[in-house]
Amino acid sequence: MANHYKYFLIFLFVFQSVSAQFSVGVSYGIQIPGRQDLKFRRYENTVLQENIKTTYVQTNITPVLTVDATYWINKYGIRLSYFEWEHISTAKEFLTDERPPFFRIEQSREAFYVSILRKSSFPFLPEEQRQTTKKYTYFGIGIGETLTEVERGRTQWRAAFLLSYSLSIPIVKKIRAIAAFKFLLTRDIDTLPNKDGWFVDTSGRWHPFRFGPHWDTKYHVFQVGLQWEPF
Repeated sequence: MANHYKYFLIFLFVFQSVSAQFSVGVSYGIQIPGRQDLKFRRYENTVLQENIKTTYVQTNITPVLTVDATYWINKYGIRLSYFEWEHISTAKEFLTDERPPFFRIEQSREAFYVSILRKSSFPFLPEEQRQTTKKYTYFGIGIGETLTEVERGRTQWRAAFLLSYSLSIPIVKKIRAIAAFKFLLTRDIDTLPNKDGWFVDTSGRWHPFRFGPHWDTKYHVFQVGLQWEPF
């Protein structure tokens, strides 16, 4: 029993000596999507009858909500994040003269990410202020899964990737203001080849940061929010 008590005291001493911190937050802003290609496909008796390809698709800027929980130990943290937004696309130009019966597609998207974060000094501050200020920035890299529901298409979980950069500024005790830029990357989502009727196949556009031929659906997110530190 004495040894167990000694080990408990050692653990308590180590735990208290580490600068640990927990926070929960909510952020709101806009997402600017990358360009997408759409393929309007019609099936009859499960056989593809028409495949109308686009050459230009207009995408809308839409709101995006994020809720997260973060645990910090000194300069490093781990974060669980939930994102929710919509992707609205309108086909403007087609590869051929054929036209589908509809042109506008909505994609409902939800994403869960686990990220590793690292704090850094606040930019543009004099050297003497960096040692005393409670302002800081942090970078993050994360992986996760995105649930995409395509109108007249498939509902599917696909792998996702996240890069983030945030500014953190205290405003009152236990409450911090956050301004963040986030880059979301996920895989495209295919149509339903086993049903009759019109369906839509969605695909992103080529870019240098993708991990493979289907890692091409990207979003540029700008958000502001609040972080609450209950402990």
